[in-house]
Amino acid sequence: MSDLTYTIIEAVPRVLLLVVGVLGLIFSIKRRAKGVSGLMVGAFVVMLVATAASIVWQFVVSNVSSWAASGQLTGDELRLIFLGVGVPLDAAALLSWLLVAIAVLKSGRPSRQPGVAPYPGPVNYPMAAQPGFPNPQPGHIQPGHPPDQHPEAR
Repeated sequence: MSDLTYTIIEAVPRVLLLVVGVLGLIFSIKRRAKGVSGLMVGAFVVMLVATAASIVWQFVVSNVSSWAASGQLTGDELRLIFLGVGVPLDAAALLSWLLVAIAVLKSGRPSRQPGVAPYPGPVNYPMAAQPGFPNPQPGHIQPGHPPDQHPEAR
C-alpha cells in the first residue's frame, strides 16, 4: 500500500471525531437557545478546528520521508517542525476538553440570571381565587386548606 493509503486509514478516526464534533456543535447550538452555556459551543468549535488541523497535518506529514531524503532538513529541524505543530494542536485539544469540563460544571449550578423562579413542586389546580374573580370549581380541594363544610354538616 502507498503512503497515501496508510494516511487515509489513519485519518478515519479523526474524521469520525470531526463528525461527532459537528453533531455536538449542532446540538449545543440548539440547546444554547434553551439556556445551555456558550462554553460548550466554544468547546466544540475549538475541537473542530483542532481536529481539522490535525487531519491536514497528517496528510502533510505523509510526505516526511521525502523531506528527509532531500537532505534539505536535518533531524533536529524535522523535530522542531513536529514540535512547533504538535504543541499547538495538543494545546487546542486540551483547551476544548477544559471548556467542556467548565461547561459541565457550570450546568450543575442554578442560573444567576434574574427572572421568575420556577415553582418547586407539582402544580395543584385550581389555585386560590384572586380578588375580583370567582372561586374555583366545587369539588376541588385546595392544597393546605380543609374542604368547605356545608352549613347542614356543621
